[in-house]
Amino acid sequence: MDINKFGAIVVSTVVLAGFILLSFLAMKPDSANVKQEVVLFLLGAWSGLAVTIVGYWVGSTISSKQKDDTIASMNEKKP
Repeated sequence: MDINKFGAIVVSTVVLAGFILLSFLAMKPDSANVKQEVVLFLLGAWSGLAVTIVGYWVGSTISSKQKDDTIASMNEKKP
């Protein structure tokens, strides 16, 4: 597996797991003894990261990268 792809998977997993955790904390902040304002601020910041990650994996960015990889491999095969 390409190290860049592995890194993208790890970062995506961490950010989405953090977003899920913060979502649960936003619903019940008293159970974790945290201030609701702080949780909501972090949830807003992490939701932007989550949208970016989903956009990368589902949107056109990954397709564009795959296209670039295909073109690069075609150039390598030319004599």
